[in-house]
Amino acid sequence: LLPVSKRGKIRRKYNTMRLSLILAATLASSASAYSDFKVEITNGITECADSDKIKTRDFVRVHYILKIDESSIVGEPGEFVGSSHMKGEPMEMQAGVGQWIEGWDKGIVGLCVGAKATIIIPPDLGYGDKDLPKVPAGSTLNFAVEVLDIMDKPPPPPNMFDTIDVNKDRMISRRELESFFANMKQQVPAGIFEGDDKNSDGFISFDEFSGPKGLPREEL
Repeated sequence: LLPVSKRGKIRRKYNTMRLSLILAATLASSASAYSDFKVEITNGITECADSDKIKTRDFVRVHYILKIDESSIVGEPGEFVGSSHMKGEPMEMQAGVGQWIEGWDKGIVGLCVGAKATIIIPPDLGYGDKDLPKVPAGSTLNFAVEVLDIMDKPPPPPNMFDTIDVNKDRMISRRELESFFANMKQQVPAGIFEGDDKNSDGFISFDEFSGPKGLPREEL
């Protein structure tokens, strides 16, 4: 048998080697996760003053087109997923604070106002093992981005009341609510209309509406 002191030295050496192997594997895995990440300026501004460069926590206005990247081993390479242009207006958001996927934050921070860029995001920085419509688990994503503006203040909260109130009479009818959910291919959640129609008159007024309704405003 080996002396106790020598056995201790061998054990410490083994533990050190084991730790080194674990760290090496972790670093290799991390390198692999980030190795396919890429930001390429395709047009527009490439150099700018710091005041025109997106920083973490900036509120920004951008257009984007999202596709499955040609390099993706799952999904349909090049397939269109979505775009801010379809909504008729840019996306307004805060950069670098986790409002979307990690790869988006990593790619958008540092771009200049006026820049057009392609951001390629591997699964580990994208949706990972989440299976979403048009985005199978493990997809590599391709964002075509145009930076329009850095805003001085947060964007206003959404006004879902105006969106649902199609005839703009400041009252939401049951039919308008059903139409809103039908456009999203969803059923109206049970009890939602009755819950907001507090005076039971068959309509939801602006004051009764419990959803997001933008900034406070004067009655029309």
